[in-house]
Amino acid sequence: MGKLTKINGSRFLIILFLALACVVCFPGYFALGREQIKETSTHMDEITLKLKWKHQFQFAGYYAAQEKGFYRKAGLRVKIEESSDWTDSTKSVLNGQAEFGVGTSDLVIDHIKGEPIVVLAAIFQHSPLVLLTKQNKGINNIHNLVGKKAMIEPHADSLFAYLKNEGISKEQLVLYPHSFDITPLIKDKVDAISAYTTDEPYILEKNKIQYNIFSPRSAGIDFYGDTLFTTEQYLREHSDISRKFLEASLQGWKYTFKNNKNTQEIINLIYKKYSKRHTLEHLNYESKKMRLDIMPDIVEIGYMYPGRWQGIAETYATLGIIPQNSSLDIGRFIYDKRDKDRLQINSLLIGLVFVVVILVFIGLCGFFILLTRPNKRTFEKSEAMAESPILSLGISPHKAYSVVETDPFQTSSKRKIYTCCEKFVNIIKYIRLK
Repeated sequence: MGKLTKINGSRFLIILFLALACVVCFPGYFALGREQIKETSTHMDEITLKLKWKHQFQFAGYYAAQEKGFYRKAGLRVKIEESSDWTDSTKSVLNGQAEFGVGTSDLVIDHIKGEPIVVLAAIFQHSPLVLLTKQNKGINNIHNLVGKKAMIEPHADSLFAYLKNEGISKEQLVLYPHSFDITPLIKDKVDAISAYTTDEPYILEKNKIQYNIFSPRSAGIDFYGDTLFTTEQYLREHSDISRKFLEASLQGWKYTFKNNKNTQEIINLIYKKYSKRHTLEHLNYESKKMRLDIMPDIVEIGYMYPGRWQGIAETYATLGIIPQNSSLDIGRFIYDKRDKDRLQINSLLIGLVFVVVILVFIGLCGFFILLTRPNKRTFEKSEAMAESPILSLGISPHKAYSVVETDPFQTSSKRKIYTCCEKFVNIIKYIRLK
C-alpha cells in the first residue's frame, strides 16, 4: 500500500507538470482549435457594407469576395448595400446602420473633428476624383474657372484643397448641387463638374466630346481614394469579425486583379447580378482606369502609410479646411492588424516565463523529496540503533515511549535517553507503516 502511494504521488507530479506545460506552452494551439470549431459551426455573423456609390466596377473586390465564397469561409454573411444620391456611407456607419463603409480621404477630417472613425485599408492608392471641363469652353487652366458655374459633389474636399492651393476660394465659383450625372456638362448647363477618371470620361469619349482634366495631383495633392473603414467601438467589440472581413475583402480585390481572366469574370458578374446601369464596355473601361489608381502590380492592395495620412491631415490644416493646431492620432485612426500578432507574441513570452518558473518549482520539489526520503538501509540502521540502547536498559521501545509520556519528571540522564528513544520509535513506526 505504501509503495502504491509513492507511485501515485509521482504520477500526480508528472501529470500536473505535463498539463501545465501543454496549456502554457501551446496557448495558440488551443486558440486555433477554438477558431476551427467556430468556423465549422453553422453560425454566421451578419454585417452590412455600405458603398459610397451605386453598384459598378468601382467596388469589384467586394463582389468577388461575396461570390467566390471568401466571406462565407470566414463565417460572415455580408450585405453589400449601394448608396444613392441621398445617402452617405460615413453617416450610415456612424449611425450604426452599417458596420463597414467605403469612404474617401476626407475620413481624416471627420476623425480629427471627433468622429470615432478607423480606416482599415486604402483600396485606391490615388484618388480618381478630378474636375472635368469641355475643351470648347476655353477653360485651359484651373484659374479660368473663376466666376464659372461648377458642380462639385459631397466629400470632395481634395478638390477644394486643390482650388485653395491654386488661390481659388469657393466664393469665386458659382456652385450648383451635383446632379450625379455628366449630362449638365454635356448640355453646357455648367462649365465644370467633379467626376472620377474611371467613370465619366467614358461617356464623353462615347459622345466624341473633347475634354480637359484638372487633377489635384498636378498640384502635388495626392490623396488616397476609396478607403474601407469602421468605427472604434465596433472594432473594439468585434475585433475578430473586423479582421476576418478585412482579410476576405482584400482577398476579393487580389482575386479581381490577379489576371485579365479574373477581371473579366467579375465584370460579367457585376453586369449579370448587380447592375446593368453600365454596359460591359463601360465596366471594362472602368477596370482599366482603376488599375492605374489601385496599382495592384506595384503596391499591396489595401496598403496604408501612416506618414501619408499625416501628410493629408497637414494639407487640410494648411489650407484651413481643419484648424491649424489639429493633430491626428495615428494609433487610433489607422487599424494595425499587426497588433494582434504582437499580442500573441507577448502572450507566448509570458507563457514561456511562467513555464520556466513552474519547471524550476517542480524541480526544486523533486530535489527536496529525493533529498529527504530515507532509503531502506538507513531505516534498518536506525532501527538497530534505536533498539540497542533501549534493550540495554531492559525497556522495550513501546514501554520507553510510555515512560516519557507518563513520567516526564525522570532524571535528566534518563530523560535524554527516553527523548532519544521517542524519536527513534517514531522512525520505526514510519518504517513499519511503509
